[in-house]
Amino acid sequence: MNRRLLSAAGAVIATLLTACEASKSSNPLSASVAGPIPGVNISAPKMLEPGANARIAVDKQPVTLLIENASTTGVRPLSYAFDVAIDAIFNNKVFSRDGIAAGDGGRTSLRLPDSLAPGRTYFWRARAEDGANSGPYAAAAGFEVFTPIVIESPTPVSPAPNATVDGLRPKFIVTNARRSGPVGSIAYLIEVTDSDTFSNKIATWSTGEQTNQTVLELPADLAYSKVYYWHVRAYDPTTIGPWSLTSAFATASAPAAPAPGPVPFPAPNDTIDLSQATILNSPRDLASWPATATITRLDLRASGVHVEFSKKDGAGRWPDITPVGWDGPLQYTLGMALNINGRWYASTPIEFWHGLDASGGPPSQYAQNWFYDPARWAPMTYHQPSVGEMIGFLVCAGDCRNRSDSSGSPVRERSNVVLVPMPGDGGASYAFASR
Repeated sequence: MNRRLLSAAGAVIATLLTACEASKSSNPLSASVAGPIPGVNISAPKMLEPGANARIAVDKQPVTLLIENASTTGVRPLSYAFDVAIDAIFNNKVFSRDGIAAGDGGRTSLRLPDSLAPGRTYFWRARAEDGANSGPYAAAAGFEVFTPIVIESPTPVSPAPNATVDGLRPKFIVTNARRSGPVGSIAYLIEVTDSDTFSNKIATWSTGEQTNQTVLELPADLAYSKVYYWHVRAYDPTTIGPWSLTSAFATASAPAAPAPGPVPFPAPNDTIDLSQATILNSPRDLASWPATATITRLDLRASGVHVEFSKKDGAGRWPDITPVGWDGPLQYTLGMALNINGRWYASTPIEFWHGLDASGGPPSQYAQNWFYDPARWAPMTYHQPSVGEMIGFLVCAGDCRNRSDSSGSPVRERSNVVLVPMPGDGGASYAFASR
């Protein structure tokens, strides 16, 4: 072929290419259209799930990505590209896919083909494309894949169901709870109540986990001859496990009262038979202590109770004692006796140092100020005497609070018990003859 014919053929080919390009530009729906097409704007899709800072349990995978579809000013159908990375700038992608057809109802979802490794944060993004133009990426959202913490219920071991325990401080033993996941430091919460509904909790205690079994020795006495119910649960700093099965046990019967020792004043000096009362959170043999002092005056004031007795002042006064943890001495402890459902209960909870004028709060607050802890004072706990109700008062030498024996008293001595009617907050004063 000569040069003239080759030149003519080249011109024909150039003409055909130019015509083809003109055809692409004039048909935006063509599969082979050249892009980008001028004037077409595609919005960013809206990121829906996982939302920013979402936490996804490892067993809830693979993750499904969900967006609200983008909009376009063009005529070409949109598809979507998704990326998942371990960094917010997507230099380290763990998943990438494009060409995802738009979903129905204005939303598009993509389920990842594989599970992501737990214990780290991931970032994902999406954008819309039409084959010629691409929209911007939506702002990336971070989410965490985590291994959930599961703490099962522990197993109560002791006190065994329906057992009768020795003493008033049973030892609670539980078999440790099974657990999985990144569990933190485990502790156990034990609740004790006098009803299987746990509507009236006597006390709750917490203790750290020990090897295989966890043991809690009670820090306070329970009552004699009483049925209690208990259950236990395990927890760590972020997760609380379920309660165990409930177990019931009974405490032993009260021991026979010790024979009273010699007393300078006869028992009739007491206005109630203190030996027949239940002594709570005080020396158990308090009734048999020699009643060497006589209460001579009792003022029930808005500022508290003021008491005068024969061994409070002077050369023969009761000696001071400094309890452990105190920075000064105290001289005596003030107590109260209450008749609850036909039975007398007594306890000495208000500590006085020599020279303290009054303590214990106004009459209307005796319940909350005197016997507020059911582990130590039930059933005196929160018993508010009604106006006119007869209540007893006594004092004992030294520190008689939180004691089961006489270790806090320099002398085992007490006053007589006096009975007075409960006043209102206006207060009342009572004088008694000394002996």
